[in-house]
Amino acid sequence: MEKFQHQNISACLIVKNEEELLPRCLNSIKNAVDEIVVVDTGSTDNTVTIANNFGARIYHHSWNDSFSEARNHCLKYASGDWILQIDADEELEQADIFKLKSAVNNPKYNAIAVAIQSTIKDNYHTFYNIRIFRRGKGFYQGMIHEQVIIEGDRLAADVRLYHHGYDLDLHKMKEKWQRTTRILQKQLEQNTYDSFAWFNLIRNYRTQELFNDGIIAGEKALTILTPDTCIKRLGTNINMHHYAMITYETANCYLHIAATTKAKELCYNALSKLKADGSTPENIDLLFTLACAYLKEGNYQKAIEHFNRFLYLREWQFNNMDTNSLMIDTLGYDYAAHNGIGFCLGNLGQWNIAINHLEKAIAINPKCHNAYNNLALCFINTGDLNNAIHTLLRTVSDEIANDTVWLLLGELQIKLNAYEKALSYFEKYFNNHPADKNVLLRIAWCYEKLGHPEAAMMVIGQQRP
Repeated sequence: MEKFQHQNISACLIVKNEEELLPRCLNSIKNAVDEIVVVDTGSTDNTVTIANNFGARIYHHSWNDSFSEARNHCLKYASGDWILQIDADEELEQADIFKLKSAVNNPKYNAIAVAIQSTIKDNYHTFYNIRIFRRGKGFYQGMIHEQVIIEGDRLAADVRLYHHGYDLDLHKMKEKWQRTTRILQKQLEQNTYDSFAWFNLIRNYRTQELFNDGIIAGEKALTILTPDTCIKRLGTNINMHHYAMITYETANCYLHIAATTKAKELCYNALSKLKADGSTPENIDLLFTLACAYLKEGNYQKAIEHFNRFLYLREWQFNNMDTNSLMIDTLGYDYAAHNGIGFCLGNLGQWNIAINHLEKAIAINPKCHNAYNNLALCFINTGDLNNAIHTLLRTVSDEIANDTVWLLLGELQIKLNAYEKALSYFEKYFNNHPADKNVLLRIAWCYEKLGHPEAAMMVIGQQRP
């Protein structure tokens, strides 16, 4: 077994009223770190008591609408060789503790990027962010969505943090988004040319599905942050990476309202500007967005072309993360690209190749329920009903089944003359969609086939006003 030269790790947290999520977070790191440093910014619940129970060193700091200020304040109290920055709504994967301890023993690097997996509206999103760094080699800047500034090279490690902060009830999420919007607007009032704040404001709108607000903010930002304006007003060149990030978020807002032509126009314009600026290779966030736009338009060949280009460059970006400090949103979207390619190939009738890509998507992200649905449809089109059913049942056992799964399972069981099983699946779907008369007819038909004509007639009677 590999032996470690022990490196002390300090977990640093800033908290306020986190009694609901904090125990899970602290329990996940208690065997991975040597000390837990908590800065409380004004809790009125049991947060401080919970932190005390885990043996944390607790300090207090007034909240000044700046996450960076609070995080940098917390860093002052850490004594370890390394900092693990984690939030109360996050959880360290226990199987990765060994990987964490191994990573901090590499003398070549001053920082480690980890995989952060979030659940957003039943979708699973993975992105990579620096959360581990040598004490004294990093500090934070930015009032909100703060970024750590690192001195030296960084390593990409296969360490996972699970983020539960977007999986809250609607009231808590609304409060969270309103607070974020207020701080970002305050930041932009102080500096209209803060490109990173513009990016985060547009993303904040997009995540709330306020796509028109995101488009208005994005178009305004792209008008303000032109190269000529930045040189004239600031005496400096525009941050082209931030410009690309703003374009990416704005284009995705257009994509969600099906304005694919405008989304593509923005992406191609930004790629052209980046190329003229000498930025290479192409920005993979923009390539991924273009692939999604072509997929939405039904131009499957162009979508496949861009998804493949994205996958090739995504691999390059991942392998060069040690010297690449750029923020890349789609670095964890390899599974989504394989799912997209599989969907396109399926629509082109290339079922077997599609199946290979969809199985890759599921292997990378076993929680991607859309890939299971697409894979099941491929099996159905090749006549392999048993594999289609097996694929859909995996989503049931993994507790990620959606309503489409129940509907597909019902239809497949009918094809196999398994009417009792079909009935149970249709009823699960109908419970969530009581106005769907077509499913009601399928339920009645199943009762008829099972020899229960009275039950079938009662179901049909439900259709009458």
